Amino acid sequence: MRRASRDYSKYLRGSDEMGSCGSGAPHESPLHPAPPAPAAAPPSHAASRSMFVALLGLGLGQVVCSVALFLYFRAQMDPNRISEESTHCIYRILRPHENADLQDTTLESEDTKLIPDSCRRIKQAFQGAVQKELQHMVGSQHIRAEKVMMEASWLNQRGKTETQPFAHLTINATNIPSGSHKVSLSSWYHDRGWAKISNMTLRNGKLMVNQDGFYYLYANICFRHHETSGDLATEYLQLMVYVTKTSIKIPSSHTLMKGGSTKYWSGTSEFHFYSINVGGFFKLRSGEEISIEVSNPSLLDPDQDATYFGAFKVGDID
Repeated sequence: MRRASRDYSKYLRGSDEMGSCGSGAPHESPLHPAPPAPAAAPPSHAASRSMFVALLGLGLGQVVCSVALFLYFRAQMDPNRISEESTHCIYRILRPHENADLQDTTLESEDTKLIPDSCRRIKQAFQGAVQKELQHMVGSQHIRAEKVMMEASWLNQRGKTETQPFAHLTINATNIPSGSHKVSLSSWYHDRGWAKISNMTLRNGKLMVNQDGFYYLYANICFRHHETSGDLATEYLQLMVYVTKTSIKIPSSHTLMKGGSTKYWSGTSEFHFYSINVGGFFKLRSGEEISIEVSNPSLLDPDQDATYFGAFKVGDID
């Protein structure tokens, strides 16, 4: 009886109390085990089906809109849509006006009043486009004509520049006369160093004119002396330059320009220098010659930047 009561009290204790007993106590499982957890429900196919239907409807709607837009633009570009009124308006604008000078202005004004507003707008737009195109064409022709005139003027000026008479002559140091009296310088360079000549002729030390016209003549003459060159014959010197014109047709000579001064070059000075420059405009005829005369030629500075003369044409004779 006591054994049965002990077993009954063990049965009344919970599982936690049973687990807290010593390791030697036997463990007994409960009489009614807990039911197993229910299994997860399979996923539903309703959501995927609705998404497919929505995408299909969206695609069909896009196709329908594209087809409708294409048909609309095709209908708008159809020439058969032009109304009879628009066709008549275009015909009235483009029809040729014969005997325009004989038309009555009153009838023309009445015809203008009878034109509908839509046709008047088309006519104004057409006239504006035609006027704009004509202005563009006239402007292009005007610009082209100005360009041709400028090119012709430039070519003409270039041709004149290439044939413009000029000369710049430098002294030939190897052939300078000696002495102190007045002499004509007859030896000049025309193609060496700075010396150039065009459409003029150098003959026997004289510059001959080939074209009638107004010319600017110039001459620069330098005199110098150093004590190493020896003593001067006199301390008082008249240093002069003369620009002379000679005519071949009528043998005559005229002094066009002259310049110079009387100088005192003492023997106590180591170096002496004096420069003369003359220039002016003159009317010259073809065949006339220009020459240079100087005093005391033995004192000339032979450098090309010291002793030279020249001429160039500046205008024609009326």
